[in-house]
Amino acid sequence: MAYAQVNGVSLYYDEFGSGDEVIITASGGDFKHPDMNRWPFYMANYGYHLYTVTLRGHWKSTHITQDYGTEWYNIWADDIYEFGKYVGAEKYIYMGLSHGSGVGWHLADRHPEVLKGFVAIVCGPHYLNGDLNENQTSFAREQTIKAADDPELKVQIAKSWEPDWSKIPADKLEEERRHYEERVADWMEMSPEEMRMRPRIAFAWIHTEEELVEKLKTIKVPMLMIAGVQDAIVSVKAMVRSACAVPDAKTIFYQSGDHGVAFDPRWADDVRDEILLFVKKKME
Repeated sequence: MAYAQVNGVSLYYDEFGSGDEVIITASGGDFKHPDMNRWPFYMANYGYHLYTVTLRGHWKSTHITQDYGTEWYNIWADDIYEFGKYVGAEKYIYMGLSHGSGVGWHLADRHPEVLKGFVAIVCGPHYLNGDLNENQTSFAREQTIKAADDPELKVQIAKSWEPDWSKIPADKLEEERRHYEERVADWMEMSPEEMRMRPRIAFAWIHTEEELVEKLKTIKVPMLMIAGVQDAIVSVKAMVRSACAVPDAKTIFYQSGDHGVAFDPRWADDVRDEILLFVKKKME
């Protein structure tokens, strides 16, 4: 547990494993409860040197009250680029999930020379003809922004995350209950300034699907994309579009998977194995 001073802010990070085969992943407050059997922490079990970075604006990193407009993901990507230099990683695999993968899109666009590969889970970018509102914001993010000033809505959102426990395998039930309770506790403790952030989407200055496809065609970094067909946040249309546009991409769709496919007890082991296969090849 440490802090990196980059680009005028303090980024909180943790480190797992050791060695020269480096993986960097970044997110908001999603790394509060390291579990070496879950994404992304299990990568350290297989000989990789994992850094988990909390993005500016979140948790223990520098909090932000200004709105960066369409530049959020550019700024976050540049922070991670500088973080890589800070820890002495010349080339590495970047992994991201949800908005963490948005950072990866911009890292691949702005600094492709540092990437051996990009593992992008439920990565979008959002489908421009249906996934967003007039503020380039998904329904889930808009609800988070509203909940910053609405305690009742905040409680309602937490309740909506409770899974159907009857569908959880008996041997996973206790573990899944613990993770659910941790998620709710983290959500209820989240600061209002974190919740009010409106980072918009990856490549937010692009306004049509046609333009976005042309942009994605310029991403030359090898990619593994993981998608959930039932994802209500990043639609399957968005994932099919990206799968067809990025030149050096492998995309895996889980028909019953949703935005949490990397943690779904039915699919988590398979997602892990696909990531390990991709990373091993790209580290060679």
